[in-house]
Amino acid sequence: MRILDPAAADTGGADVARLQARIDQLAAHVQQLEQERASLRWMAGHDELTGLANRRLFHALAPDLLRGDDCSSAVVILDLNGFKPINDTYGHDAGDEVLRVIAGRMAACLGDHLVARLGGDEFAALPRAPHADVPEAWWHEVAGSLSAAIAPPMDVRGHTLSVTASIGVVPAGRPADLPELLRRADRAMFSAKRHAKAAGQTGITWVVATERGDHTETYGPAAPEPAVACRPGDPVWVHRSGARRAGVVESACEWAALVRYRCPNGAGTMVDTIPTSCLTIRAETDPYLDQNSSLYR
Repeated sequence: MRILDPAAADTGGADVARLQARIDQLAAHVQQLEQERASLRWMAGHDELTGLANRRLFHALAPDLLRGDDCSSAVVILDLNGFKPINDTYGHDAGDEVLRVIAGRMAACLGDHLVARLGGDEFAALPRAPHADVPEAWWHEVAGSLSAAIAPPMDVRGHTLSVTASIGVVPAGRPADLPELLRRADRAMFSAKRHAKAAGQTGITWVVATERGDHTETYGPAAPEPAVACRPGDPVWVHRSGARRAGVVESACEWAALVRYRCPNGAGTMVDTIPTSCLTIRAETDPYLDQNSSLYR
């Protein structure tokens, strides 16, 4: 039997060690490349400043979400008011911090729904109804929740800063064409911005664009009337477009109420979310609305 030369054995062991070291080195390099690829993939679809989805990812994900199950969807475009003076006065670092705070508030408010920063101080979202049998105007609550989330002042680099928002909302029907929905939401957002500027209001304004026309609401400290504390069953007046209509509160929170109220032509009723600043308590009775209201309890 041939005996292995000890010197040869030593040489072979050294070669194996060098080979293993090279394999470990290549494995570490592959792992680094995988991490870099994952990072690049994330950066390609996300906004570096806020961590939200960017325009590219929003356009990639939104069509499939719109074609999802039977739950309704809505396209939201949001643009900040008063952001440029912050940049001009306190610098871009302060402006970037404001954008990060607003992005965090939007993400926390909308949870798992798609939220994106489209660029600058413009954001988009694609909220979806929690279940199929929600009220037709479920997205009013979404817009109101966004308004309430964005409104509070924030501490940025020792300064107390605040911004407002103009929001455009378009309920997505079926079939839903994303480019057209975005165009309509964008027009609604600019309509909200013009409305707030024309009214001299600093509150958050949002416009809902539907097939029946635009519907405008304003939230914030500049609302024209003091807020009314409402309870379910309360008889109220709904003040809109220079007219008032009799209504009954179905449910309410601090800033808005779900109200069933008379249609403009007096025939029938409609249910809508109304800012409490647009409500006053109604002493007069309405024979149609108040049959089951608190007036007769």
